[in-house]
Amino acid sequence: MEICKLQKKDKLIVLGLMSGTSMDGLDICQVKINRKGENLDARMINFASYQYDPEFKNYIEDKLTGQTQDICRANFDITRQWSKMVERFLKEYSIDKSNIDLIGSHGQTIWHEPGHSTLQIGEPAVLAEDLRIPVIADFRVNDVAAGGSGAPLVPFIDYLWFKRYKKTYLLLNIGGIANFTIIPEDAKSNHDIYALDTGPGNGLIDAAISFATQGKLTFDLDGEWAKAGEIDQNILEELHDHPYFEKSPPKSTGKEVFGSQFVKALIDKYKIQSQDDFQNLIATLTRFTAESIFKSYEKFFADKYIIDEIIVSGGGARNPVIMQHLKELFEDAEFSSPHKYNLNIDAKESLAFAMLAALRIWEIPANVPNATGADRPVLLGKIIYAK
Repeated sequence: MEICKLQKKDKLIVLGLMSGTSMDGLDICQVKINRKGENLDARMINFASYQYDPEFKNYIEDKLTGQTQDICRANFDITRQWSKMVERFLKEYSIDKSNIDLIGSHGQTIWHEPGHSTLQIGEPAVLAEDLRIPVIADFRVNDVAAGGSGAPLVPFIDYLWFKRYKKTYLLLNIGGIANFTIIPEDAKSNHDIYALDTGPGNGLIDAAISFATQGKLTFDLDGEWAKAGEIDQNILEELHDHPYFEKSPPKSTGKEVFGSQFVKALIDKYKIQSQDDFQNLIATLTRFTAESIFKSYEKFFADKYIIDEIIVSGGGARNPVIMQHLKELFEDAEFSSPHKYNLNIDAKESLAFAMLAALRIWEIPANVPNATGADRPVLLGKIIYAK
């Protein structure tokens, strides 16, 4: 369908694609989106998450640390996998491709340097050609061009979804990196909300587990390693001394800062070798993740906003140790699942990029300058389609 025809439609069926910093697979969300002025009414229809096989994941990770040629090849290779996953999704849910208006693809972040540049691979032209569906991708760069950091981008979607409830929310997503959005109960527009990356989410824990098991495990299932270890207060204090935590918002970060090299430096410095050592390190990193989230609220927002309710999404919401630490720290706040608000706990970000794609088609700016530091609201995403 020609783009001008899509722009005139008030209802779109969109696929949102999300590949996060953990780079373990692709989330796909089918969303029905209705336009009501500059407001959106969205309803998730189907959701699935498809994992990369270990060989392909290792291949892509190796390419991303290679030369220009390697990154160039990975840009197309990973997208071919996504095309196959979308085809699988359509088949499994008996969806006629002709009924999909649009795809919103976040891409795979391979480098993010706040205030300077950001780079996502996952060539949208490949998706558009393989699937014959228009694609919106590369959402972050317009915000960076306008002086922002290109992240976080979900806050506007948070605002559209939760503004009707008239409570002060802290909407926390714990992926590889953790971020939250604060929506005050009296927010009148997206200019009244705030968001930031708090620092590490699951990323440091995942890296430590991988080092501990030589790659046999990639995450701490049910927090078992953290439960078996003891928190090392010396390491914990050193972690909190990282300069990122002193920087005032708007701010964002990525695995370039809080990733496997960060963990490797800790392992070398503290001579982490035995399973007991790794269990203690993982217990410490798990507490650090929770504390860095709380301290971001305490340092920058606690004197302005008393939180009524905290809603946690992302993989970290399934780690009971992270969740217990958070409940101890935010002792007066109510914790809720996204399910209470008709949101799938794992689907929030893929749903968000489906909605961001619709906003781009309808030419509605979707960044939040309070969150990214951009000079002004801008349209997000590039439009690619095959005739």
